[in-house]
Amino acid sequence: MRAWTRHLETLALLLIGLGGPLAYLAVSPVYSSGDEAAHVDYAYQVWQGRLPVFEDGLSLDNTTGVHPPVQWTAHHPPLFYLLLAPVVGPLADAGHVDAAGLAARAVVCCLAAALVLAVRWFGRLALPGTPAVGTLAAVVTGASVWFIRLGGSVYNDILAALAITLAAAFLLAMTRSPSHRWYTIGFILALCAAALTRISLLPLCFVLLVLLLIQRWWREKRPFLRAVALPFAAGCAVLVASGWFYVRNLQLTGNFSGRHPDWAVAHTSRVPRPFLEVASDSEFWTTMLQQFATSTIDAMPWTLAPQYGTLVLLVLPALAGLLIALRPRRSGFHPLALVIALLVFTVVAAMQIQHVAGAGSALPRYFFAWVPFVAPLIALALWRAPLRWLVILAWLGARLAMTAAEFDAVLARVWDRPQAPVYPAVVWTGFAMLTVGALLACLTLYVQHRSSRTSADQLAPA
Repeated sequence: MRAWTRHLETLALLLIGLGGPLAYLAVSPVYSSGDEAAHVDYAYQVWQGRLPVFEDGLSLDNTTGVHPPVQWTAHHPPLFYLLLAPVVGPLADAGHVDAAGLAARAVVCCLAAALVLAVRWFGRLALPGTPAVGTLAAVVTGASVWFIRLGGSVYNDILAALAITLAAAFLLAMTRSPSHRWYTIGFILALCAAALTRISLLPLCFVLLVLLLIQRWWREKRPFLRAVALPFAAGCAVLVASGWFYVRNLQLTGNFSGRHPDWAVAHTSRVPRPFLEVASDSEFWTTMLQQFATSTIDAMPWTLAPQYGTLVLLVLPALAGLLIALRPRRSGFHPLALVIALLVFTVVAAMQIQHVAGAGSALPRYFFAWVPFVAPLIALALWRAPLRWLVILAWLGARLAMTAAEFDAVLARVWDRPQAPVYPAVVWTGFAMLTVGALLACLTLYVQHRSSRTSADQLAPA
């Protein structure tokens, strides 16, 4: 790969990682969602030297958007808010509450760009013989609905996805270079970061530790005690790093998750449901799989986008990629990467079904942690498709058209309460960055592919 194409590719991915989130930062009024003020308030309370308590409400006095009646993000571990506190605290202390929210969004935009690069690394480790798939997986992730929305809002989902993606990537790297200590250190640190970001990542951390044990014992033929030593040490590190917070949740709420299901039942329309009823509910799956197509904005011009968009942009490519990956000798797809992708989906789905069964809300963003792991499968299907470049451009064109329509609909939205201002010029600047980044990424893939084919032809015997 030529140096200039490497640099251009990285630039393209940074434009994608920053462009979509920047546009959403500007198109959605700060604090307009139900949770954002609570997330910013958590960071503000950390700046003040304390952790929030559910019943105590918010210290942040936002006068626009939604002001939650209780601190319903207090159950989250504090890592995300430690990152936000240095930018939120001084602005909130100075009375610039809306600016504090926008500054927090800007931090999340940077985390989103880092996630795009992490997905590229994971994708290249998953398919080391075809680095283009890693790049295309990063593009797919950056074009997804909830990457753009979460990347431009104050939610901890982006950091959660970044931490677990890095942990999985370090695990794959460790299988290729077992003696590389930095990969081991990175794996442990990523697991600790995941555990300190969302409790929903703890089962995924456990899955990765079990896979590490299996890799060391069964694949590498180590004695059991030697094989178990590293996973055990990593698990202890996670426990030491985050266990104190979950004990605090237990002391405050009577459960390790820190949630208040009784309050949710009393103050919302949600009710508990049987697990199997939720698992067999087609509406649940239609909602949760809206990762690449959605119509939650009433003014959007197409109402069938979730059904057909999800089928065409997610389900069919993912299944095609899975069928290709199931033949690793022909596809080159790392079997462990495929196992990780399937287990992440299974665990995320099971947790969300249980969450909804316990009167929790069914929000598509709770499935976003799976997107970085399904993206390589989608990318593999696009890369192996007949008329490759036409299919890739059609997929990207559909996503960009949907994104532009959503931005236009949100700009035209009439709110039922006072909201902070939006910034149309910034919205379309961010969308232009996303579009240019996607096209540049395709251009670099094309140049690299042609260059590799030319080199192969030159090396072939006459």
